[in-house]
Amino acid sequence: MKKLFAQNREVFLSRIHIILILLAVILIDNMLSGKNPTVHVFRYWLPLSGRTIVIDAGHGGIDGGTYHKDGTLEKNINLQVALKIKNLMEKRGANVIMTRTQDVSLDSLNNKSDYRHKRDLIARSDIINKARPDIFISVHVNAERSSTSTRGPMVIYYRESEKSRRLAEFVQKRLEEAYIAAGQKIRARKPLSNSTLFLLCNTDVPGVIVELGFITNPADKSLMVKEEFQQKLSQHILFAVEDYFKKS
Repeated sequence: MKKLFAQNREVFLSRIHIILILLAVILIDNMLSGKNPTVHVFRYWLPLSGRTIVIDAGHGGIDGGTYHKDGTLEKNINLQVALKIKNLMEKRGANVIMTRTQDVSLDSLNNKSDYRHKRDLIARSDIINKARPDIFISVHVNAERSSTSTRGPMVIYYRESEKSRRLAEFVQKRLEEAYIAAGQKIRARKPLSNSTLFLLCNTDVPGVIVELGFITNPADKSLMVKEEFQQKLSQHILFAVEDYFKKS
């Protein structure tokens, strides 16, 4: 009986040894061919680790962006949400670069145009291009003066960039989920392609302009000024960016 047990044990160990050798061969072959499964697994579970991401809080300083009649300014919502996104992404290992962290405009950073607004946009695109990030996210708030019923998030991408389109699709989907999770009924949208917006046309990396909601819609405006909903929007933008890198 002991002899039979010893024989079975030797067979089992021999098979384990063969399996380990085969796994080692596969691992070495993958590494030699440029495929590192360890890196792949690491990237899947920590998709933002080592990534560089620029977060652009739209407007600022003298430029308040769009507004609500009660005095609520787009620039403040943009910055509040952008800082929350930064905090969440850094906790996931990303290197986050902000175009602004305070209530300032960026037009003083260059003299490349006679128009203040154009200089501000040039400064933002310069920061993005100099950083050479993996992606950028530009945070904004929308407005539709002719219809207060128009609401919900809207994501815009550069028409000629396939990577930007894919990122926009993930962000649009996740932001709509944030609204639904908050008990809001909104219609689903497809991201909008664009070939004229300065920031999209003058940056060298994939990126999107994110319109969080419509300040002209009472329900959207009421949500966007609340820290709890800002955190939810930020969390879902994080999820979208993780989706993008996991499936890239």
